[in-house]
Amino acid sequence: MEYLWKALRPIERGCVEVVGFFEQKGGVLDGQTLTHFISSYASKEEALKAHPDCGDNYVNKYTAPVVSLAHLPDEDTPVAGGMYPDDWPL
Repeated sequence: MEYLWKALRPIERGCVEVVGFFEQKGGVLDGQTLTHFISSYASKEEALKAHPDCGDNYVNKYTAPVVSLAHLPDEDTPVAGGMYPDDWPL
């Protein structure tokens, strides 16, 4: 997989995960930046040894790109699967 960039993501007890970011091609998320988990390591040094292209890039839930689903129809949209009593209890 070809990544736009890679980053380190801190997890518990000093461990880190390596994640990659890529642009989705096709489907309902076309053009959005998605996160792909690559691996986890016991230390930053181990992660950088295996993935030196991460550098000092860190990401967390506040700085990671957000996937938007706003372009998809919801229950009140007048399209097939929406605005119909298909989820009402019988």
